[in-house]
Amino acid sequence: MPSKILEDIKIASIDLADFPVTLGGAQSDQPEALSAKIAQLLTEGPGFAVAYNSRGALAREGLEIRENTDTALGLLESVFRGAMATIDFDRFSVVPEPMELAHMDVDGYNLNGDFSHDGKIDSRAFMTSKCIHFDAATPFVANTYGLNENIGGGHPLLCDVRGYCRDRGIDPAEVVEAIPNNYNVAIREAHYDALLDEYSAALDVDIDNDMIVVMLLNEVAYGVAHGATTPYKRDPEQPARRPLRHFEYQFGEEDHYVAWYAHYGVPMVEAHDYAGENLNLDYHKPAAKPYDRLVSIGV
Repeated sequence: MPSKILEDIKIASIDLADFPVTLGGAQSDQPEALSAKIAQLLTEGPGFAVAYNSRGALAREGLEIRENTDTALGLLESVFRGAMATIDFDRFSVVPEPMELAHMDVDGYNLNGDFSHDGKIDSRAFMTSKCIHFDAATPFVANTYGLNENIGGGHPLLCDVRGYCRDRGIDPAEVVEAIPNNYNVAIREAHYDALLDEYSAALDVDIDNDMIVVMLLNEVAYGVAHGATTPYKRDPEQPARRPLRHFEYQFGEEDHYVAWYAHYGVPMVEAHDYAGENLNLDYHKPAAKPYDRLVSIGV
C-alpha cells in the first residue's frame, strides 16, 4: 500500500488567516473549530498538522510580522495549546505519569550552547537533529519555524512511521535506536531508506517571510517522526539563523524517562557537548542526490 504522506500534508495544512484567531498571547483561547480540527488531525488523522500564515493573521490586525515575532510565537503556541486541551492525553502515553508542557528556543543551523532541556541535567552544546527521528519521551511535540535569515534548504520533513509499520507488520520499537551523544531516537539503518524514500515528504513553505508551527503525535508506538533537509547559507559570507521554538511535554522524575527508553528497548545514553556527529538527513550514509520530495504549502 503506497504511503499517503503527500496527500496527508495537503489535508493537514491550515491557513491561520482562515480563522478568527486572537493575538492575546500563548494562553489565548482560539476558535473551537480550529482546535478541534488540529486535534482530529493529530489523533484520528495523519498524526500531524501544519499551521501557517501567521503573517496574514497579524496583517489583519495591522501588524507586520518582522516587528512582532513575539506576537506570532504567542499565536502559534496558543494554537498548539488549544488543540492539546481537547485531547485525551493518556491514550497516547506509554508511560502514564504526569507531564508538563515546556518550550525551548534554539537555532536549527548554528551550534546551541549552554543548554539543559529541563534544567535538571547538565547543560551542553548541541546541534538540532535533521535525521529522521522521534523526540524522546513526549507524546506530542510542536516546532515553530521562521523567520529564517540567509538560509537555504532546512525544509521541515514528516515521516509516516506508523503507516510503514502497519503496512509491513513491524513493531514500531524495531525501527528506532539511540543517537550517540543525543537524547532523541533515530530510525535504524535497515528501515531508513524505505521510510525516507516512500513514507516521507518535506514542506516547501516560505519561512523566510512567515512563521509556522508543525504539530505532531510524536510517540513512537503511534506516531509520526520528523527531520529536515540540510540547511545551508545562501550567502556563505553572511551570518545565518534558523530560529526554532520547540515544545514538548516533560516528566517530573528521572525514573519516568528511564521507563520510557526501557519500553522501546533503547539505551538511555548520556549526552555531552556536540562533537561533530552527523545529524543530517543522510544520517547513515551519503545521499545519492538532494532530497526532492517537497509539498508546496501556502501557494
